[in-house]
Amino acid sequence: MAYAPIFHELHSDLFLALCRIINAIASGERMTRTDILQQLPNLDWGSLERANELIDTIFLFQPDGTADLFLDKVIAPRATTVELIWLRAMLENPGAVFLLPADLREKLLQKLATIPEWPREIWQIVQEQGDDRTALQARLATIWQALREKHQLAYANRDSRGNLHEGICSPCRLEYDAVANRFYLIIWQEAGARAIKMRVASLELVQCLVAPIPAGTEEAFQQFLASRRQSVTLRIERQNNAVKRCFMMFASYDKEASYDEDADTYTMQLYYYDFDRHEILQQILSLGAAATVLAPADMREAIIEQLQAAWQNLQ
Repeated sequence: MAYAPIFHELHSDLFLALCRIINAIASGERMTRTDILQQLPNLDWGSLERANELIDTIFLFQPDGTADLFLDKVIAPRATTVELIWLRAMLENPGAVFLLPADLREKLLQKLATIPEWPREIWQIVQEQGDDRTALQARLATIWQALREKHQLAYANRDSRGNLHEGICSPCRLEYDAVANRFYLIIWQEAGARAIKMRVASLELVQCLVAPIPAGTEEAFQQFLASRRQSVTLRIERQNNAVKRCFMMFASYDKEASYDEDADTYTMQLYYYDFDRHEILQQILSLGAAATVLAPADMREAIIEQLQAAWQNLQ
């Protein structure tokens, strides 16, 4: 329960309490409004008004005050105050504009006008400069539409070497790296039967098409991931704040780490996919002499080649 995400009804005390109450009434137990209120968890709703609204949504009450089930009516979700504060903060964030239409966002913000603002003064954001999220909203909205409606995309992407790649693809994932403050689009190319990861900031064109994503794309994508999972093992020295930087940079990746007390070093085994290889290489290089690649051999050779090329450029 300590690790349950917010908004997940299956991990909610309120959801479980309502299940117990509904099952009790369905089995013949007589319960009044007071009985139901006493069995609801002590949530931070501020008053009984919202709790009574919820009860009236789910139950009908007989003249003697006992509750009957009202199963043919939709149960309205009831978020806690903390969840509503989070929702208001997200709606007010200019970097999340692409998630909802403007009219719906304004309507929700009006509903949340009395909800307290997120206590920004207690948070410190530690991340790279990364992407200008406000400037990317149009591209993100197009990608989000394609993912939501399961439509293909037309794209033009300029890679790190300056080469332009164009085509039609099936979008699979929209990822956000909170540490680097960067958005990535992962697409599936059916012709080559492979997944490609691109920075949204490098897209010069992205257009949502009428054509639907072909059936079986998600299954093919998952099979590709399962067959292309790789790992790299690093030794991290405790210098130049490298240990903290390493764990922050690779926060979004699956990993295993151990500490060697005698050598005062950390060993980390990091798991990634093919399309993350270039990014992993660059992040390892950014750790400098504090990081040593222990395995595999091809990753060690790639690091050496990059260092040799950098040295030749300096000469």
